[in-house]
Amino acid sequence: MRLDLGHKGDWIVDPRELALRLGVSVAALKRHERLGQVEARIKPGSGADAAETRVTVRLNDKGWRGTFDRSGALIAEERW
Repeated sequence: MRLDLGHKGDWIVDPRELALRLGVSVAALKRHERLGQVEARIKPGSGADAAETRVTVRLNDKGWRGTFDRSGALIAEERW
C-alpha cells in the first residue's frame, strides 16, 4: 500500500487496498464515503517522527491506521 499525492494536492490511497483492510467491498466503501460515513484523518509526523505521516480511517465500528514514510511506503499498520 502506498500514500501518494494527487494532482490537486490531495493524498490518495488505493481504495481496493483500503476496503480490504476495513473488511468491506470497494463498492461498499465508496457508498459509505458518498453518505459521509467514512472518517479519514491525515497527520504529519513531528519531532523524531517528522519523516512519517499517519493516516487513520474509520468506518462505523471498524478502523485502520497506517504509518507511511516520506516516500509514501507503508511502514506500519493496525486495525480494530
